[in-house]
Amino acid sequence: MSDIYFSIFETDFYINEILKVWEEGKKWAEWIDQLKKKYNLGNKVLDVPCGVGRVSYFLSKIGYDITGVDISEKMISLSKKNVEKGKFLRGDMRSLKSVIGNEKFDIVINIFNSLGFLSEEDDLQILDSIKNSTSGIAIINLDNRDYIIYNRPENYYAFVPPYLVENYSVFDPFSSRMKIKRIYKNQKGEVIGSLEYSQRYYSLHEIIAMLKKLGFKVLDVYSGHSWKKFDVTDPEMTIVVTAF
Repeated sequence: MSDIYFSIFETDFYINEILKVWEEGKKWAEWIDQLKKKYNLGNKVLDVPCGVGRVSYFLSKIGYDITGVDISEKMISLSKKNVEKGKFLRGDMRSLKSVIGNEKFDIVINIFNSLGFLSEEDDLQILDSIKNSTSGIAIINLDNRDYIIYNRPENYYAFVPPYLVENYSVFDPFSSRMKIKRIYKNQKGEVIGSLEYSQRYYSLHEIIAMLKKLGFKVLDVYSGHSWKKFDVTDPEMTIVVTAF
């Protein structure tokens, strides 16, 4: 795992941003529960990467058996504190077998735009690893490249208490990677830190081709955690697949 990639998820800046949208996990949990009923699945869930447990927490509250995997030791530590009933393991999602062995799950979730931080080959490894851990369905949630390149401003500001965050991004059309820089300032306007990284964004046809190459069957594609069928103008795409 790249040291640069790894370091992003260990920073207090990044973790603070995730904690500020904790309630988003509730919306996802409710949607996943409806999907589980639609496909008559069991309640065994693998959350990868699990982050701070914002989806696992709400799923555990409604009776799901949760296992979470994340590369970040800080994330795993926070998940263990946040989710009393759950098993959380540090590991690389490119090689889940080395973390969970041959265990299979009714539902595997990979959400909050968690692909694209490494190479396309790495993303294929991640998806293949997910396939080999799935006995029911997998849920892949990504930002939509076709929306991002036309709607995300190159520069914008956000207030993520207690920080003012300056966001700068440049999209490279040849690689479909976005170079991102975030500068964090305190309430006095003083710079206290920054993050820099790049991420590959996918169009729907690209990620579908990768999934089919690995042997997944696509069941449906939705807009975020809604029942609206995905459209190219939607900010997010949520792909529901089965490994069989």
